[in-house]
Amino acid sequence: MRSGRRRPARLTALLVAVIGVLALAVAAGVAVGSARSSHLAADGSSGDRFTPLTRALVFRGDVGTRPVAVPVAGRAGVAPAADAVVVDVRVTAPTDDGWVRVTPAGQDAPVATQRVTAGTTVTGLATVRLVHGRLQVALSDGSASVSVIVSGAYTSAAQGSTYQPVDTTRAFRGTVGTHPVRVPVADGVTVPRGATAVVLEATVVHPTAPGSLRVGPAGRTNRIGVQQFTRGAVAANAVVAQLDDGALSVAVSAGSATVTLDVLGGYARSDSGAVFTPMTAVRAYTGTTTGAATQIQLAGGAGVPGDATAVLVTASLERSGPAGALRVAPYGRDDGGVALAFTAGRAVAGLVPVALRQASVQAVASGGAATLHLDVAGYFTDGSAPSGLGNDVSWPQCHRALPAGQAFAVIGVNDGSGTTTNPCLAAQLAWARDSAGGAGQPRAALYVNTANPGRHVPGGGWPTSNVDPEGARVTSVYGVCTPGSDGVACSYMDGWDIAVRDVVDRGVSHPAAYRWWLDVETGATWRDPATNVAVLDGMTDAFAARGIAVGLYSTGYQWGIISGGTTPNSALASAPSWIATGETPLARAKEACAGPGLVDGGVAMVQYVVGGVASGLDFDWSCR
Repeated sequence: MRSGRRRPARLTALLVAVIGVLALAVAAGVAVGSARSSHLAADGSSGDRFTPLTRALVFRGDVGTRPVAVPVAGRAGVAPAADAVVVDVRVTAPTDDGWVRVTPAGQDAPVATQRVTAGTTVTGLATVRLVHGRLQVALSDGSASVSVIVSGAYTSAAQGSTYQPVDTTRAFRGTVGTHPVRVPVADGVTVPRGATAVVLEATVVHPTAPGSLRVGPAGRTNRIGVQQFTRGAVAANAVVAQLDDGALSVAVSAGSATVTLDVLGGYARSDSGAVFTPMTAVRAYTGTTTGAATQIQLAGGAGVPGDATAVLVTASLERSGPAGALRVAPYGRDDGGVALAFTAGRAVAGLVPVALRQASVQAVASGGAATLHLDVAGYFTDGSAPSGLGNDVSWPQCHRALPAGQAFAVIGVNDGSGTTTNPCLAAQLAWARDSAGGAGQPRAALYVNTANPGRHVPGGGWPTSNVDPEGARVTSVYGVCTPGSDGVACSYMDGWDIAVRDVVDRGVSHPAAYRWWLDVETGATWRDPATNVAVLDGMTDAFAARGIAVGLYSTGYQWGIISGGTTPNSALASAPSWIATGETPLARAKEACAGPGLVDGGVAMVQYVVGGVASGLDFDWSCR
């Protein structure tokens, strides 16, 4: 056994300066390193709750193609710590055809929030993640006067409302004029009594004059439109409406029209509904849709976990054919979601809140084939289910109480270095097997330390041949290891030997029953990229020879330093990634799910720290 490998700083997810701080903490006797975990009330929920607000203008001004930042948090009733807001965006007198884009501040994602036609006023709904309390707005072409009206906010506060998607239910259809009509919605059947807000599909047909649709709490004066329409045209979009005593009011600004309100879901102060995770919009789908339903799987990809119950997507359609409508609905359902009407040869875009069935939605466009884009702005997960959070623990937790209620767990095999054994491995693994499950990850998995010290290892133990610790001769793509060499061939064998010892000597029964994650961090001893990757290939191949699947744990920064862009010559090249995000809120950590993997296997889960890297608590979130 080699004893000269230092205990790497576990989950620094930060830069080298922070690693140095951790090293000092270790020297001082502070238990740093492997994941430390206990479900804190402050961070035990896996998503945000909604607070409806009286509609209020937070921005009005001229906007062009250069993004304009709009401070929102702390204004118009929005909590200073809000993670996202629901806004209506009105574009007046645009000079050019194009798109309006509402995104988190500093995020210039080329997504479409609403289609803009020169000279025509348009209003669209958006749910936007806030960065430092701000969002930004820009046009793809030309300029216009833009107004941003806030109508609700998502925060982690427990007193907010959770969301319950429902089968589409007709709440109202009738002729509406300028005098508000009261519409009861929270009937205790479709929408629970005491509901604070509802999500609607609002459709206007046969308007006698151009104007806007006004939807708000019953009994309150509401002069802010949620939808613009022209005389005789059809208009439809999604609306989030605050309720008062279970009812809302509906009116038009001029003339009269036939208005239909269909309920898609409701918000209530309950723990049994779904909580929300906002995202920077991610392009989840581009393809052709026709008059036949197209199944589009969203959960399990594009940063949406496999247990998501509903999503917020912006649907944009590009076509050159006749007029028609696009409906994005739960998979297998002809109703639900929102229908977006479009005119001949025109594009259309709008926000669609839609429940998931079989992890999917479906899209149907009348009037022939068209190109469809779906951009995910956030998703909902069951707030009454287990937290969905996992933990990874190891030797530092040997004398600490382990958390309860975790969905899954990853256990460190080693006692801080690749040649040692976690003294609490058996007990911790038994605890992991009792995890709740249901979060897209196995209840229990393992991780092992990695390093590449070269042949100058205190105590010896560097390989001198291709014979492993069990006496088996190993064939390697890197060639033959010879005495005195510390090139790629012997580095490969070093990794192979370490993995064999992990399987044989650590006391794990049925090792192939678990995924083994390779913990790759700059806090360990490494040399050059070629030999570093050879070590990891050796470990991967040794595990594979015993029927064990591996994954790769690191940060993009650390993996880049250690691998230097070298592609593994083993199954590691297509292994799933477990991304460390450091000391960051869960909502931000989840964004790594939509980012690139360390290798080609995609991002399986992310890890974040609560309470400081050196002494805080680690949590894991499944991206699948």
